[in-house]
Amino acid sequence: IEISSGRPFNIITNVDANGDQATQTDRPNVLADGTLCVPGSRLASGQFCGNQFDRDQNGNLVFPTGNLGRNLGMTHSFASFDLRIARAIRFGERVRLDLIAEGFNLFNRFNEASASPFFTDVNAFGERTKSGRYFSRPTASFDPRQFQFGAKLYF
Repeated sequence: IEISSGRPFNIITNVDANGDQATQTDRPNVLADGTLCVPGSRLASGQFCGNQFDRDQNGNLVFPTGNLGRNLGMTHSFASFDLRIARAIRFGERVRLDLIAEGFNLFNRFNEASASPFFTDVNAFGERTKSGRYFSRPTASFDPRQFQFGAKLYF
């Protein structure tokens, strides 16, 4: 039996909101209702997501950065029940036959391997944990139920 909690991941915008020429690390802003948005972008209501531009201590305009923390995305929990049954049959003193039957994920539970890190998928999925972490659309899963049979002959 294997049971584990979900794994955290970073939620990203996939947009270069802060002007650093990279989209792999830009995080979204969190609105009061928990919805995520690209910093500095205009919402459907006409308002900006956060400030249109942030200013440094000298009053110069800087590109906005998201206020969502690290690792606030969470995959769903993992649970798997595996079983192995083996039987040894002797044929005299020198020969032995082992018969083996194995089953993996016997209850055929869907186990999420990874989830989409993009804020649009997180918003569309619309599910959060009690601690405030976000779930997202699953993009990969671990293996479904599998059986394996084998025989070993020792002589």
